[in-house]
Amino acid sequence: MRAVLALALGLSLQAQDEPYPEMGPLPTRNMFTLLQAPMTYQPQAPRPIGEGRWQVTLTHVRANVFEFSDLIKDHPPAWFQGRHRMDRASLEALAAEYPTAPFVFYFDEEIARTTLQVRRGLTERTDVWAELPVERHGGGDLDAPIEAFHKTFGFEQWGRTEVARNQAVVATIRYGRLDFVREGAQPTRVQDPLFGLVHLIHQDASTGLSATLTVKPPLARTYNSFKSGWDVEGGLSGWWQPSATQVVYAGAAYTHRGRGNAAYNQLDYTSDLGAHLTWQGRRNKVIQPFIQLYFLSGFSTPQPFAKLHDNSLQHDLGFHAYLNRRTTLTFRYVNNITHHENTDDASFALGATYRF
Repeated sequence: MRAVLALALGLSLQAQDEPYPEMGPLPTRNMFTLLQAPMTYQPQAPRPIGEGRWQVTLTHVRANVFEFSDLIKDHPPAWFQGRHRMDRASLEALAAEYPTAPFVFYFDEEIARTTLQVRRGLTERTDVWAELPVERHGGGDLDAPIEAFHKTFGFEQWGRTEVARNQAVVATIRYGRLDFVREGAQPTRVQDPLFGLVHLIHQDASTGLSATLTVKPPLARTYNSFKSGWDVEGGLSGWWQPSATQVVYAGAAYTHRGRGNAAYNQLDYTSDLGAHLTWQGRRNKVIQPFIQLYFLSGFSTPQPFAKLHDNSLQHDLGFHAYLNRRTTLTFRYVNNITHHENTDDASFALGATYRF
């Protein structure tokens, strides 16, 4: 009897020492202004959560976007300096400087996105999920900390000290005239929902592979102007656990972008390829760090004076704090590695996941 009790106690302690279930790769929210209307590649956790189980995740992301066509940097107007306020008159003056350019953009805003994702295990091998995001676009307050960070580490971004801080300006220019302008903070709006499926197609002791499918119906208008078409994404997402203290995730998907309204189609979006590579440390049961690389191929046809057709690479750094087997908090910092005018500058995110 004593031996049985000792064995039961030993198994109980061993179970308590096991790490909590891993979170898997995370959606690296690309908050670049031109990528708000279409669907972009988002990594999905490949492990099914189990038949009859639910997983609810609430995530809040704040992203600072300060990007403009290289043409402005290479040939700046003489007055583009000294904390200049970019109101409509300034944007019209800016447009007039480039009468032969078919497309020039100037984006300076902060995007706050809150997303609710609900995932349900249909079977032991298949999960379905739905996601509903809301967004608010404004001036924010990240400009000063980012400038200080850049100055401290010696890689100041040209243009930040030439314009006023905490503005909310979105403008596109065609042949010397303003094509689209949005000034000031925009109210919180519901964005297009996403619906997805994850199906396990292979699993052994240390590896696994799932097929993923995501659909985005066009129900909302970004900036109250741009309405996308039906976007469909199909891909693969897998994992490899080389040891008990770490796990590696990788995956890729192809996103087909449908045609939307006239304003959306004028931006010449193309279908693209996305991929991710993620490492998560599992040595500590409660605090587990991760690093994720997020790749996105060019999302627009080549145009003069623009690099939107170039690839982009971002990093996602953070850690999971497991409160218990059901509840996990996630802290993240996202930034670009490539600088092709097609990503946001920096994003910070906080998420909470609950399983039952």
